[in-house]
Amino acid sequence: MKFLNGRLLVKFVDERFIRSTMDGNIHFSSYEYFKKLEEGVNDKGKRDKNENAEYDPIDLNRYAFFIRFPKKGEPPLSAKNQKEHFKDAKYFPLLKATEIINFLDEDKKYGISSFVVIDPDKDMENGKIKASFIKDVSEISNNRKILLFSEYDLIKSLIKFEQDNNSYDIACQNVEYTKSNKGIRNGFQKDPKYSRQHEWRIRINMNILNDNGYIYLPRLDIGIVNKLEGITIIDK
Repeated sequence: MKFLNGRLLVKFVDERFIRSTMDGNIHFSSYEYFKKLEEGVNDKGKRDKNENAEYDPIDLNRYAFFIRFPKKGEPPLSAKNQKEHFKDAKYFPLLKATEIINFLDEDKKYGISSFVVIDPDKDMENGKIKASFIKDVSEISNNRKILLFSEYDLIKSLIKFEQDNNSYDIACQNVEYTKSNKGIRNGFQKDPKYSRQHEWRIRINMNILNDNGYIYLPRLDIGIVNKLEGITIIDK
């Protein structure tokens, strides 16, 4: 039996990385990595072309799209003849549009390590994880082993790592699922289509990592189970 401080964090891990992760090696990938993943990767939900981008839906009422092929020999469009140009133009309404701004320097500079967050007060019933939650994350679990972390203990280890390494370039929190992250982009916003991932992530400056892309957090008490259905939390 393990005692849980705070919420439960879950990490789905491939067999070959289990021992390393349980030893305290937490792996990170850059924003660029997630943008460049192929469409057909096995890990559904990993690829995100808008990772770390600022995106904002466009007010479609402010825009219109017209097409008209100019007649042979007619003068180019100008302020004086635009009425003549547009009288035969065909109107195409914009059904959906989003303005995307990418930050290429940050794509290589920052990286993330992702977890699934389970809040006992919301996501569990009678000590068991709700079936609806398990269904939500089934696409990203891919039948992998499940490593269990205490949110409180992991944050405590991250703070100690920062202090020991004289570095303050680590942040962690729930991902916010939003239609627009204009003005609040910090690596923790994603489109609502990913909301079923229930993601909690650590963001880090990549130059802190060792040559293998890890940070080492010793003395983490990490559990392991085969299925989320096997997790039981008993109220003390």
